[in-house]
Amino acid sequence: MVPLKGRRRYARPVDGADRITARVETEELLIEAVKVVRSTDTYLEGHFPKITLYPAIFLLDGIRQAVGSELSRSPALATHLGLGGSEEETWLELGTLDSARVLRPMLDGDELRLLIRVSAGRPGALRAALDCRRADDAQVAKMTVELVQGGTS
Repeated sequence: MVPLKGRRRYARPVDGADRITARVETEELLIEAVKVVRSTDTYLEGHFPKITLYPAIFLLDGIRQAVGSELSRSPALATHLGLGGSEEETWLELGTLDSARVLRPMLDGDELRLLIRVSAGRPGALRAALDCRRADDAQVAKMTVELVQGGTS
C-alpha cells in the first residue's frame, strides 16, 4: 500500500477481544477484555502443526485495541496522551515492550481474560500492565508496555 502524503494506512487487525469492560479508578483505567481461542479463526490456521496455539504477539495487539477502545472513559489519560476529549476509538501503537512473560500455552477453547491496568507514563505515553488469565484463573502471561498515539487507520 502506498502512503498518502505522510499519512499511514493500516490493514484491519485481528480482533483482540470478544468483549471489553472498563472502569476508571483513581488515576488508572482498569480494563477487562475477554478473548476465546478458536481453532476456526482463520488467522490461526497453520500457525502450529496439528494444534491450535494462540500467538503471544496477539496479546500485544489485544492490549493496544482494548486501551484504544476504552481510553475515552479517562479524560485525564487521554489528555496525558495528547488527545482531546474525543468519544471515538483511539488508534494506539506500541511504543516499547518493557517486559513480557508467557507462562502457559493458550490453546483452542481457552477463554483468556486480559486484565489491563493503564496509567500515565512519560509525557505523551501510557503505561499498560497486562495480567492474562484463563477461565480457571491460571495466569498464562504478563506484560508491561508503553502505548503512544498512532497514525490514521
